[in-house]
Amino acid sequence: MPNLFKQLSKTFIMKNEKIDYHDQRFDDNDLETKWNDIAISYREKYPTLTEDDVDYRVGEFDSMTDRIAKRTNRRREDVLDEIRDWEEGNSY
Repeated sequence: MPNLFKQLSKTFIMKNEKIDYHDQRFDDNDLETKWNDIAISYREKYPTLTEDDVDYRVGEFDSMTDRIAKRTNRRREDVLDEIRDWEEGNSY
């Protein structure tokens, strides 16, 4: 039961507060959450990305970012940094 409370608390905080993606406590779960927020505008910046490239399934974030890196001729670390630094509502 404590784990359920912790998860519900985290979900509540994430929905009611803007996440600081530059915070030291930023982890992969936050990055995956951010991806869900920016996926559409990210794809607008990279029109060569296909629906399959950006299709995110729980537990497969690494695979998705590998596909994006390959399609955009970049390193996966560069893709992760870009997602981390992406401003919501960004339009390129």
